[in-house]
Amino acid sequence: MKILLVEDSKTISDNIQKFLSLEHFTVDAVFDWQSALSKAEKNDYDCIVLDIMLPEVDGLAVCKQIRKTSETPIIMTTAKGQIEDKKEAYEYGADDYLVKPFDLEELLLRIKALLKRKNSFEIFQYRDITINLTTRIVTKNSKEISLTIKEYHILDYLLKNYGFPVSRADLVDFVRWGDSLFENTEKLDVYISNLRKKLDKSLIQTIKGFGYKIAKENS
Repeated sequence: MKILLVEDSKTISDNIQKFLSLEHFTVDAVFDWQSALSKAEKNDYDCIVLDIMLPEVDGLAVCKQIRKTSETPIIMTTAKGQIEDKKEAYEYGADDYLVKPFDLEELLLRIKALLKRKNSFEIFQYRDITINLTTRIVTKNSKEISLTIKEYHILDYLLKNYGFPVSRADLVDFVRWGDSLFENTEKLDVYISNLRKKLDKSLIQTIKGFGYKIAKENS
C-alpha cells in the first residue's frame, strides 16, 4: 500500500515514515505544497496524510486542489483541534482529521479504517476465481469449490484485510472461536496449503517472517 506523507517537519515526517514502513507501507514523504500536488498528480496513492500548517500555501488549499481530480482518502493533521477547524477540513474534502500530537498507532488505525472502506467489496475476482463474501460461495472456472469452515474463515479474514499483510498470530486469534480451532500455529500452514491447492497457489502470498496477504485482483 502506498502513502503520500505531506509534513513540513523533518523530524515528524521521519518518525511517521519509519513507523509506517515497519507496517509494510511504502511512503513518499514531501515537505511543501508544490511537491505534494506534483506527487498526487503523477502517482496513484492509497491514502494521503496531509499537514494543514504548510509554508506559503496551507494544506486545506492542497486538499481542495487534489479533490478536483482524485478521490484518494485524505487524513488532515494539525495542532488545531477546535470543531470549527475540523468542520473546515471536511468541507475542503478531507476524510479524517487528526490533532497533533497524536500516537502513531492511532494514525495507523485511521489509515487502515479508510483503506478498508475504500477497498470494501461483495464480490472478489482473481483470475478464474470468484468469491462472494455475502453468500460465501467460491467458484473456479464457474464451478463451485467446497471449502471447510476453517478454510473459509481464514480466506474471509484475509479478504477483509485486503491490501494489508496479516500476521500469523492475528490469523490464529481470529479463527479461534468456541473450542480452540488451532492447537498451535503449525496447523495454519496446512489450511493455507489446502486453500492454495483448491484455488490458486498465487492467491495467498507469504510475507516472510510475518504472515500472509491476498494477491491483487486480476494479477
